[in-house]
Amino acid sequence: MDESWNHKNKKEITRETIIGLGENSFKKNYYSELQTKLLDLERINSRTRALIATIPDILLISNGEGQITPLNPSLNTGSYALLEIMRNPILMADLKQVIDLVMRTRVLSDYYFSMTFKDSLHYFEVRVQISSFDEVLIMIRDMTERVIMEKKLRDLVDKDTLTHIANRRFFEAELEQLNNRDIKNLTILLLDIDGLKFVNDTLGHLLGDQVIVSASQVIGRCFQALGIVSRIGGDEFGVIVKNQPSDIIESALEKMNSHLKCLNELPDATFKISLSYGYSYHPCGLVNTNFLFQEADNNMYQNKLLKESSTRNNLVKTLMKALEAKDYVTEGHTSRMDTLATLIGQALRLPQNVMDRIQLLTKFHDIGKVGIPDSILKKPSALTPDEWKVMKTHCAIGERIANESSELKDISHLILKHQEKWDGTGYPLGLAGEDIPIECRVLSIVDSYDAMTNDRPYRGALSPETAINEIVSCAGSQFDPGMVKIFCKVIEQHLRPQQ
Repeated sequence: MDESWNHKNKKEITRETIIGLGENSFKKNYYSELQTKLLDLERINSRTRALIATIPDILLISNGEGQITPLNPSLNTGSYALLEIMRNPILMADLKQVIDLVMRTRVLSDYYFSMTFKDSLHYFEVRVQISSFDEVLIMIRDMTERVIMEKKLRDLVDKDTLTHIANRRFFEAELEQLNNRDIKNLTILLLDIDGLKFVNDTLGHLLGDQVIVSASQVIGRCFQALGIVSRIGGDEFGVIVKNQPSDIIESALEKMNSHLKCLNELPDATFKISLSYGYSYHPCGLVNTNFLFQEADNNMYQNKLLKESSTRNNLVKTLMKALEAKDYVTEGHTSRMDTLATLIGQALRLPQNVMDRIQLLTKFHDIGKVGIPDSILKKPSALTPDEWKVMKTHCAIGERIANESSELKDISHLILKHQEKWDGTGYPLGLAGEDIPIECRVLSIVDSYDAMTNDRPYRGALSPETAINEIVSCAGSQFDPGMVKIFCKVIEQHLRPQQ
């Protein structure tokens, strides 16, 4: 056996012998391996420092005796947050409790908190782990971007994108949770915007969307504090109210009607919002939410039927006021047309029912222009082809409006056809000759004459003689030639002395 391994000759392992000092040094045998190990340790240490420097999270270390110090004090974005955290006694007290728990259980622990700094709310996740040397490592990660993104994703799933209140999916999920539970004082309220389709068809979907948003805001102000307000359809809203007696619901509905009245009385209210509603109240016991919803829906539908006729007529009156507000229809315009049309009708010996329709048509034939943008209606120059396509839609819009009114329903087809021309080049149907209703042929002449002899956004008024000559030149193309002759006689006999 080699002497160096004899127990009697065994060298004492000391710091000096390991690093190569003294007579009993191990230097001859082990120096190269130690140098390699030391280099490896330095390399690992360098990597660790570099790794810590690249970690964006706040790193703290605790010795278990309540002393917490930063492990990466060179933070840039996190340094301000670190100072705020270290200065917050409540957060530090909570953190020390978590550290104590980890030291007792030696199990990784999570902790979450939020804190306001730099004028915004930030969300943090804390992870606490203990090492084999009983040092506690604390990692604090700023989760604000992730939390905000998760909230946005939840909003996309649970909220209506137009009104930013809960959507139908959320509403139905809430009903499902409540179904077959023993609940007291549960109310399901359903509300529906009256005439929204009518608004979309006449004034356009952009105004329809504004009506939906306004209605949701009114409903929210009155019911958001009581329960869950949701948009459950295009024009329908649902409210779930828990732990409130029925008289509270009635009071909230009265408040809602009061808000609607104030909103509708505003000077710029183009469309007066009306809501039909019905609710079902469950006092106590096991609840069947499907039955409760159906009962509320039936009550809402009955309420809608009771006010449907008056709502439609009020809508038409509102649109007429809106058309007057556009400064297109004036009292003078309609009265002048009515006078001239009556004289022509009398000359034609038309029956009274036809005369009545002509008089209504002179007043309401352009009601569809309430759905045409002002940028087109009041454009001082010629319309582009695309703008002209939009302008032509006013006939169909007017027909839809008239069909919603008991007073105008009989002339809805005349409103649709009032832009037809004798030679078939008019719109929207391209009717020609006597296929064009006589009421529309009369209107075509009197409307053109009044338009030419009065100021328009795109030109000044023409003289009566110029306007008459223009109408005569268009006899057989735009106008009924026989009716043009009668028009000239009426002008000569009744109106020329006044001009």
